Amino acid sequence: MRFKAPTPFLSRPVRVCGIQYGLRPVKDFTAFAEQVENYVDVGDDYDADVIVFPELLAVQLLSCLARGFAPADAMRRLAEQFNDEFEGLFLGLSRKYDRIIVAGTHPRFVDGKLQNVASIFVPGHGPVHQPKLHLTPTERHVWHFEPGQEIHILETDFGRMGVSICYDVQFPEVARIQAEQGVQLLVVPYLTDDRRGYTRVTTCARARAVENQIYVITAGMVGSLPLITDLTAQYAQSGVYTPSDFPFPMDGIATEAAPNSEMVLVGDIDLAILDQTRARGSVLNHQDAAEDGLHVSFDGRICVHHLPWLNREPVPSPSVS
Repeated sequence: MRFKAPTPFLSRPVRVCGIQYGLRPVKDFTAFAEQVENYVDVGDDYDADVIVFPELLAVQLLSCLARGFAPADAMRRLAEQFNDEFEGLFLGLSRKYDRIIVAGTHPRFVDGKLQNVASIFVPGHGPVHQPKLHLTPTERHVWHFEPGQEIHILETDFGRMGVSICYDVQFPEVARIQAEQGVQLLVVPYLTDDRRGYTRVTTCARARAVENQIYVITAGMVGSLPLITDLTAQYAQSGVYTPSDFPFPMDGIATEAAPNSEMVLVGDIDLAILDQTRARGSVLNHQDAAEDGLHVSFDGRICVHHLPWLNREPVPSPSVS
């Protein structure tokens, strides 16, 4: 048989920037804000469309508090004392640099419940808050977080994106629901304290890229807060992952950071290649998943934030069932 040349298509390029953030003590919120803005400025220098910080970015502010709080009390103090400043910082940075910023996660009270929440900031719009759906034993029993019940889908100028926080990416049903709602870029902020945890997150992130024929970017934390329980060591190797087919890198890795080093990761992806691969790839995971009869149900709320967002409520979407 003769092989045909690829059919020309309109490109939909996106540049993503993952911040492999260096956790270290800071003396006050101003010092924290300066470190954060330095990273955003680097992402801006590279003309990144999306800048991603790691999970529990706000724990750096624990170094500003007096010692002696129990871990659960410390997380509550972060939510009570720094939430407004944290949100104001990223609202301002998103406007100033005209970038979409996923501000990692931070403890936040939602309807009286303390949750681990990823906040997504889009220039000119209010933040979207994606709670973590699945909690690790430490989050549940030591920090006393409670799980969220919402999946948020963001419509952007380049397409739809979603966020899956660390442990959540280890549950394929979540990414399946996001993909069925049109997500082609999945963002995974994470925090792991050793190589085993990092391996669980990264292996599953790569699997989600293959299963759903989507791009996945991970952003992890390195460094430590000395003598603060559960935050004395971190391990990360952030990356941008792709499906495994001819238009993509052979191993499904677009780019990866150096392991356990403070740095910025920048990668170029093209969502139009996903469209082409989903239609005419070597395998058709996304298409076959929609037709195989093994559907996923979700008893929470799915919210799609359509453009333009300003002064509009998110539109609830029916659960996949």
